[in-house]
Amino acid sequence: MKRRLLSFRYAWEGFVHAIRSERNMQIHIVSAAAAVVLGMIGRLTAGEWLWIALAIALVWSAECFNTAIERLTDLYGAERHPLAKAAKDTAAAAVLITAVFAGIVGAVVLLPAVIQQLGI
Repeated sequence: MKRRLLSFRYAWEGFVHAIRSERNMQIHIVSAAAAVVLGMIGRLTAGEWLWIALAIALVWSAECFNTAIERLTDLYGAERHPLAKAAKDTAAAAVLITAVFAGIVGAVVLLPAVIQQLGI
């Protein structure tokens, strides 16, 4: 049981590391908070909240994977290597793809709900 609890602690430490060390993760946290506030304003349904939660989880997960790949690549060697660049660029592309998905979810789910609630 103690080992399982420790695994949660280690995962939390990794998440905190990503927040503290990655400016883009900080942007994703702020964006997620804004989405939650807009969702409350828009009075989203349970199904709509699931889409928002999925988008947030995907972006945060992709950013954590990206951070892990960057750290491992940097650990491997300080000199530049085409394969290291490809690994980092591909991981960054995964973050971009999920962020675009999150933006689309926000546009489809949040905008109409907020517009309706504000009577715009």
